[in-house]
Amino acid sequence: MIQKLMFALSILSGACLFLANAADSLETKTDSAVTAPAGKEQLVKRDSLGTTVSQEKHADATEVLGIKTKLVGMGSLEAGQVVKGEPRGGVNSLEKIWYQRAYMHIGFNAVINERTKLSIIGESMVHYSWTESKDITDNLRPIYSFYPHDVEGTYSFGNIERPYLTLGFGIFPFKYNPDVRNLGEYLYRTGTYPPTMSSTFDFPLARLTGFKVSSTPIDSLHLCAMLTSESEVIPLQDWGVSFLADYTILKAFTFGTGIFWSHLISVNEYNTTPKTSTNLDADSAYYTFRGTKLMGRIVFDPKAFIPARIFGDNDLRLYSEVAAIGLKDYPPYYKELWRRVPIMVGFNVPAFKVLDVFSVELEWYKWNYPNSYTANIWQNQVPQPDLPYNYDPQQYDPRQNELKWSFYAKKRLGNFSLIGQVAFDHTRLECNGFQNGGTYYGDAMHIHGDWAWMLKTQFDF
Repeated sequence: MIQKLMFALSILSGACLFLANAADSLETKTDSAVTAPAGKEQLVKRDSLGTTVSQEKHADATEVLGIKTKLVGMGSLEAGQVVKGEPRGGVNSLEKIWYQRAYMHIGFNAVINERTKLSIIGESMVHYSWTESKDITDNLRPIYSFYPHDVEGTYSFGNIERPYLTLGFGIFPFKYNPDVRNLGEYLYRTGTYPPTMSSTFDFPLARLTGFKVSSTPIDSLHLCAMLTSESEVIPLQDWGVSFLADYTILKAFTFGTGIFWSHLISVNEYNTTPKTSTNLDADSAYYTFRGTKLMGRIVFDPKAFIPARIFGDNDLRLYSEVAAIGLKDYPPYYKELWRRVPIMVGFNVPAFKVLDVFSVELEWYKWNYPNSYTANIWQNQVPQPDLPYNYDPQQYDPRQNELKWSFYAKKRLGNFSLIGQVAFDHTRLECNGFQNGGTYYGDAMHIHGDWAWMLKTQFDF
């Protein structure tokens, strides 16, 4: 494991040198002056690959002992209902289920010196069980939790206004597809074997732990390499390596790509690849959580060719993302790669500045097993599809679940935001205790006609 970790670190170091040399050769060809847009002065700003870009002036920052700090925070309340879901009827019916959460962010961003920056932001959440069982008292009370949201240190090289290379480490929110509002972001929001996925309202990104090297050698090109520890999908704490890039042409077309070697470095190989008689595929090879994911995306913004000022910044943007999850086949469960290829298409309907964004997204995914990880992953900890009790593959019709959709709208008024969503997506409902499978680790909505709505009010500073 130590050898693999050193090998991954050497790859990351090589990526650092490559990005530094490429950026250094291109830096002299680009204009080094970058200023913050009017009315948008802030301590840090994240681009499409999550890199930290310096925004100077810090007019609203407080300086103590030569360190400029800025208090940041957010509070929100979101609530909604799964109007129709699965299963229907009975004790665990998912029809007309009320779903409510409250969030708070508090922390600070700091500039230690002109090259070193630090973010320490915590998040607290209050949520409730989707089922209120009298037999499980934990289901009858709210659950309070507090955890790090963004705890990251960065060091920048090159021009201070626009560094050509940034090194960072810690726990950080990461989003490589800035247009996605619900569906998509497949590299870090899916398992590999099995290729499960989930949706979280108004949080279409991942919270990663590890090391990051990012570079913007020219305005239109972003590069990123990361070594991250798994904190969401079992087996936890395994390390993975990923590379991402995107390039914009004529301010109208953006092309992005990425590769992620998931669970590449195992902290316990038995957990990553269980070598048991029940974990053999049809070719007598062991199923494994380890695998490779590929991603490609494209964005077209016709406003680059339309001089009209009636459109908002997000209007008319057409975007798409496709991924291949687990490149190696393991029959019989993972015998066809095309079934592990989700395709997402989105369009921002013109809102003419009345709304900040109004997006419509569709996802086609032909995975022919339930999108769940209750039994095999969480309980048995084997990398096989979740097959519920009395599961009959002849009766399970994936066509009822292959097309997901989402409508999302947002309006910001000063420091306040109002956000709404109606969707048939991968929402999963939380439960504080267990009763008849109370915690729902699969999609709350399974078949055509299922849907849910959510509303959110938010204040930030």
